[in-house]
Amino acid sequence: MTDRGRFPEGFLFGCATSAFQIEGGIHNDWSEWAFNHHSPEERRAFLRATDHWSNYAADFARLGALKANAYRLSLEWARIEPTPGVYDAAALDQYARMVEALRTRAIEPIVTLLHFTHPSWFHERCPWHQTRTDAPKRFADFVRRVAERLEGVRYWTVLNEPSVWLAGAHVGAVIPPAVPGIGALRRAFSALVEAHDGAYAILKAETKGRAQVGIAQNVVQFEPSRPRSRLDRLATQYIARQYNHTFIQNLLGLERGLPYWPRRDARVHASTRAPKLDFIGLNYYSRLHVELNLASVWANAAAAGRISKLLPLSLFYEDRAGLGVSDLGWEIYPRGLYSLLVEMNQYGRPLIVTENGLDDRDDSRRCAFLYDHLGAVLDAIAAGVDVRGYLHWSLLDNFEWLEAFEPRFGLYRVDYTDMSRHATQAVDLFRDIANHRRLPALRPPAAIKSMQGRIPVAGITSPKRGVDRAVEESTVFETPQASR
Repeated sequence: MTDRGRFPEGFLFGCATSAFQIEGGIHNDWSEWAFNHHSPEERRAFLRATDHWSNYAADFARLGALKANAYRLSLEWARIEPTPGVYDAAALDQYARMVEALRTRAIEPIVTLLHFTHPSWFHERCPWHQTRTDAPKRFADFVRRVAERLEGVRYWTVLNEPSVWLAGAHVGAVIPPAVPGIGALRRAFSALVEAHDGAYAILKAETKGRAQVGIAQNVVQFEPSRPRSRLDRLATQYIARQYNHTFIQNLLGLERGLPYWPRRDARVHASTRAPKLDFIGLNYYSRLHVELNLASVWANAAAAGRISKLLPLSLFYEDRAGLGVSDLGWEIYPRGLYSLLVEMNQYGRPLIVTENGLDDRDDSRRCAFLYDHLGAVLDAIAAGVDVRGYLHWSLLDNFEWLEAFEPRFGLYRVDYTDMSRHATQAVDLFRDIANHRRLPALRPPAAIKSMQGRIPVAGITSPKRGVDRAVEESTVFETPQASR
């Protein structure tokens, strides 16, 4: 029984979602991709998703029941600009109603402008990776229209998980536009930095400087698989800097472009570019173990065609902490959230946990997961880290990209046959923590789903998604763990 103290006054407790994953009725690059890469049943399902577009008021009432005071939502660019230069006023009005509905419940909207998806015309006309692309300008036009209509929004995350998107689109080539290559990767990286910078300037101008503009950056606790191996340690340092830090360093003017070898400490190499980041959002889910096997280079070279085939890196999940895994096979490792909050504190910006959650299909682990990760946040605050909020992924079950509708991330379970919502056990715990701004004295019990062996990341795509489905055959359930 422990008392870690209270969360600060004004701390943001809430949930995060994204438009394409919950709204339904969207035609964009991902819907076209999904028609080619998912089953007919899944295609029919994502046309409705959770039908949040029609039922947002009831879902926001559930947020109120959670005692949430913040909610991260995204805007679907394809709804707002279905054809180049033509904006749908009705779609903008609907998003404005959503924002106002949140405000009437005293819930702070945190608006994400680009959460992976693009209009169907985008990749044909101006993809991010195109040489001399005008994608940043087109994105700026979209941002300006949105900012004019959604006046009064204080918190904005311009991009969601650019490192995930870049890896999936241009390294693993498993998400649209699926164009592998170092050149495409570097061009897209620079274009996204330019797009963020342009959006930052627009949002500041439209709000007379009041907007707080940040990023939702996926971060992973990378650790060497063999701590005594110099190769594993070097590989871990490299991938952690590139994946967790390089994009943020670009936005802060500490780095320029995507370096082949990132600097050890970019703080001492500040450029003349003005920082364009008011807060840093961290999307944290798990830990990955890293192995560098030079002997595999020649074998991989024979299978060249994707960057990931040429890299002798092995990234995998393994239950080394003894806390089990999620149903996607991701190791449950709350200590990683604490470590990354402390690490990101070096940049001198307020931090918000903009996503954190797990796939828990039998509702047996979410309470302990929530308790342990909020405990990690409290520990970071006690260590002097400026953490301003925690947003759970997610309010609802949703379309989980490569995994479709199989995972269950929601505090509210969705029955996809009739779109009804059902509270999980974690709803009461979340409400209690948000209401009292402290953790209960006793940790909730949890069934530990342990894992035998490693679960590899599929290629080098997203450490968040694309896990080999062998997890279904390599796990065993243990008896519930006593409170501790």
